Amino acid sequence: MMKENYFDKVAKEWNTPKRNSASEEIKEIILNRLEGERDLSKIKVLEIGAGNGILAMLLSKHFYKIDCVDSSVGMREEFLKNKDEFSADNVFIYDESFLDNITEKYDFIYSHRVFHHIADVESELKLLKKLITPKGKFYLMDFCTIPAEFHKDFPDFDGHNGFSEEEIRTYFKNTGWKLTNYEIIRHGKKENIEYDIFLAAGEI
Repeated sequence: MMKENYFDKVAKEWNTPKRNSASEEIKEIILNRLEGERDLSKIKVLEIGAGNGILAMLLSKHFYKIDCVDSSVGMREEFLKNKDEFSADNVFIYDESFLDNITEKYDFIYSHRVFHHIADVESELKLLKKLITPKGKFYLMDFCTIPAEFHKDFPDFDGHNGFSEEEIRTYFKNTGWKLTNYEIIRHGKKENIEYDIFLAAGEI
């Protein structure tokens, strides 16, 4: 599980120009890779770890609807404020229990910089596998391996220091996902630490 207290604390200050710029980049990356797949306006989408919802808001006009999940009360509150600001009527936010009770399936599931906070990656992947349509797409976007000091400002961080390509391939294989693509999509720098973001695309 993610550290709710930390994200509750920083939720109101999470919107920064740097993060918003990254969300714009990720939006374009997602749309470019889905282009031509099918009519996006009919696609039902699920975002895991939506935070304050900026990425979902940016994507909202391209999809039929986007259901979002986040464990932080503070982030969900900021999400609703952003939803009003963006007038994104087809975007919805829920807590994690939503995933255990849902009955519908999604054509596209994605997460951005979230899985490194999830202790049991394989359990999460198995759960998402149950929620995707037979021809659905799954995009897992997260940090490549990073030094432990990257999260020095995160109290009691007990997640993953990013993932190697080999780790991702193993996770997908062990949980029955077919890895259809793996690529580096972004480069960044936090203080003196450079990092890369990968995209692992999966199907069932």
